[in-house]
Amino acid sequence: MKLHWNLAGASLVAVVDGAGIGNFFTYYDAGGLGPDRWPFLDMEGNECGGMGGATGYGQSPVTISQAVESTCDTDKAAYSFTGGDCTWNDLKFSLSNNGAKVEPKVNDDGTTCNFGSMNIPHTPNKFNALQFHIHTYSEHEIEGKGDRGFFPAELHVVHQEETKESYAVFGTMIDVGDTAHPVFEYFLRGWELVATNVAESCPVTSAPYAAVQQKVTCSATYQFPYNQSIQDGVAFFPDGGPNLYEDLPTASEWGVYTYKGGLTTPGCNEIVNWNLLDEAMLISQEQMDRLDYLILCFVQPTFASDGTTVESCVHNTVASESGSTSRPPQPLLGRKVTHRCPKGPAVVISDVGMLPPPDQDFVKPSPIEEPANTGSNKCTKTLFEDCSDDPRYDPEVSVNLKSTAPSWADAEGYWVGTRRVYNNQGSQLMETFASDKFKNTMPYPQDEVKMFVNRTVMQTRYFAHIYQVFKPASLTFCTFAIPEESSNVLGNGECGKNGYATVGERFGTATFEKDGTVDVFFTTGRYAGGKGKAITVDDDTFYYKIGDDNSFEYSETESFNNPTKTRVAGSGQYFIVSDVLPYSANPLAESFTYELYQVSEETFKEQLAAAYADNYVLPEDQKPVISSGNCIDISSDATCPSEAMFQSVDPLYNSTPYEQDPSVKGGWIAFFVILGVLVLVGILYVWHVHRINQQADRYKHQFARRIAETINMAHDKKLSAKGLEQEFKTIDSDGNGVITKEEFYRFMGDRVSEQDFNVMFAAIDIDHSGSIDFAEFCAFMAQIGAILTEEEERAGHKPSSKALAKDEEAGNEDA
Repeated sequence: MKLHWNLAGASLVAVVDGAGIGNFFTYYDAGGLGPDRWPFLDMEGNECGGMGGATGYGQSPVTISQAVESTCDTDKAAYSFTGGDCTWNDLKFSLSNNGAKVEPKVNDDGTTCNFGSMNIPHTPNKFNALQFHIHTYSEHEIEGKGDRGFFPAELHVVHQEETKESYAVFGTMIDVGDTAHPVFEYFLRGWELVATNVAESCPVTSAPYAAVQQKVTCSATYQFPYNQSIQDGVAFFPDGGPNLYEDLPTASEWGVYTYKGGLTTPGCNEIVNWNLLDEAMLISQEQMDRLDYLILCFVQPTFASDGTTVESCVHNTVASESGSTSRPPQPLLGRKVTHRCPKGPAVVISDVGMLPPPDQDFVKPSPIEEPANTGSNKCTKTLFEDCSDDPRYDPEVSVNLKSTAPSWADAEGYWVGTRRVYNNQGSQLMETFASDKFKNTMPYPQDEVKMFVNRTVMQTRYFAHIYQVFKPASLTFCTFAIPEESSNVLGNGECGKNGYATVGERFGTATFEKDGTVDVFFTTGRYAGGKGKAITVDDDTFYYKIGDDNSFEYSETESFNNPTKTRVAGSGQYFIVSDVLPYSANPLAESFTYELYQVSEETFKEQLAAAYADNYVLPEDQKPVISSGNCIDISSDATCPSEAMFQSVDPLYNSTPYEQDPSVKGGWIAFFVILGVLVLVGILYVWHVHRINQQADRYKHQFARRIAETINMAHDKKLSAKGLEQEFKTIDSDGNGVITKEEFYRFMGDRVSEQDFNVMFAAIDIDHSGSIDFAEFCAFMAQIGAILTEEEERAGHKPSSKALAKDEEAGNEDA
């Protein structure tokens, strides 16, 4: 619904837009319409669950990492901005239950003023400004800036491509500065005029405004600061109009973060080229308070049957309890964010990690020297292979993991960080009812899981303990009906009140390959029963693959991402093998990413305890921190590997397969064996060459006889240049200048077997291009004369010398 006023002294149009009391999406959880439920909204073209990379864009907003923020990939020379011709009185100011908006008003003839335009990199088309709107609290997170990456508000100028195929946003974060923003002040006045007229037309309002009291206090008697301006004869707006690209930014120089994404409200369509200023627009605290009030204290009028008379008004906002009208950041999923700076590329700031470690004094300990193993490693290679450089056969080369792959020394220790999980559509995985049918169900949000890893590498043995701490489920999830044989909680807690913790362990040993590979023979926790490998790909990268061959397979890649090897980033996938939907159709159950940084044992324990407390994990559901090289439950072989199990696979307790009595390799026995083999190979080679020559001869004669059937060659069995061209065109039936395999096969007919044909074609196709060009045809035809002469001599026919001379003269004339 819309409410219009024609005001004396001002020609602007003031509009209230509302989705009605029955909102179709919200930013709060109650009612099941919050951001985590947007993918399930019943609306046409809803893409809020992500399109799995099909569009090449992705979901928005995103987190801009500190590494991107601190780096300039290129300059912003590819951008150009053109101000519009709109005056202040050409603009329409709107308030709705999800924000404040400004756009050009539509004239009686259907035209509008020009709000401005911009050109962006990678496309020659212009993008025309349509409107701008504001979200309370920023939607994009910029690591290392604002308040833990976020700002009080974010402004989006929405543009449409002149071809109307896609959109672009010119956006800026809004922060509080020391002085008022002179141009933004007039936008505030326009919105306040709308709110003032609504308040005067709404004598009855609902109260209290409990949903947003955390940020502002709404009041039915609130007086907007500038609602007397027109009545007092003061100019409401200055002459002229705003230039969005010059008037909104407050920094004299600014760069741009750019990436491909989507709309941040339902249906979240992936059609937006995002361009965000790297410097926030500054307004005063007083201006920020007024902006919050306008958006969060929105009053929705309801009308009588005549469509114009206001019957009553109700406070109506889609904001969350904290006053947010912003969607949380979505996963990048491989997309690149480019930072374009004002004056060309800047130097990358070194050692910028994904997570700045709080344990600033942490220094990676030196690896402990370990004794080399002893044992007999005798060569089992064949007679012609040399074992002297193969570490598997060298008894002096240790089988210990840190000796065979020093990167294991860097990987062990205590690590903390964050893990994010996504469904098979690329959207962040939220709560799913726990079920014994599948191992990946988790009735807790998985968009940001606290992760703690303790690895120990002792000689030939590998131990890994992986803790995850989940935050409580949303209250909305807890209101859903629980399916049969399922649960909305794990452990002893309550749904929506308590979080949960899990721990999974991997145990393995080195192998006789001596390449750093770990044979993972025992796992506990979520992936219990799985076996697999942990492989050192190079000095910085590890690859893990674990499964049970029957129900699941898990793979993961992890890499160091700073020079001191105190930070790692990883990603992986989890597949479920099942004949039950949805996994029978798509076995990919989830994918995940994580970032970890190394800390001391003391910090590890402190942060794990803090995570338990912050997420209300009950004491009985907390997992203990154990000493290095141990198991969470050492009382039972059912949950921990026994020493006997270790010894059954540990190289130190088993015989190497790489050994053989070396005496067979020496002396005259080897000499005579080698000599005998060489003689045999020589005989076989001579026989093979003879057979190949015979076969090639046969193919040439077959082709020559086929040629003779179709042409009238001269007595010297040579074609003239014109004759060669004519014969080539006869075989090249489609006239494209080359003879294809199909054309050649049709020409030969059934005169040769398929096997012989393939060999023949390969002999003529000198460059192995798959077709015969004119030069290759001529080269083979040069042999045809001699072949046909040989055929005639066998039959008792020989041309006269006179005939040969006559034909040679005719051939020279043709050439």
